[in-house]
Amino acid sequence: MNNMKVLPDDFEEAFIGFTEKNMKSKFIAIYDRNKCIEIAMRNLKSDKDTAIAWFEKNIDETLLGEYDPLILFPMSYIQYLGFFTAMHNIKDEDEDDY
Repeated sequence: MNNMKVLPDDFEEAFIGFTEKNMKSKFIAIYDRNKCIEIAMRNLKSDKDTAIAWFEKNIDETLLGEYDPLILFPMSYIQYLGFFTAMHNIKDEDEDDY
């Protein structure tokens, strides 16, 4: 897979697949964020909050390129709807807007 960029070898077990961008053989690796955090916790011998902070600073913030890996937040559709609703402050239709 020519153009595919990946995370450091330590994160191989968090790799879950790839996607193709624009049907032009530009492959983008996809990693499970939860597994990445578990790996960071193990490697750093730290708690979850420390591992998240390390991962966000040292991995997430460096993934700015067009073909850099994607970090997937695994969740069910129902979880996604709840997350989306909370992030966009969407009110339940039954709530009064007054």
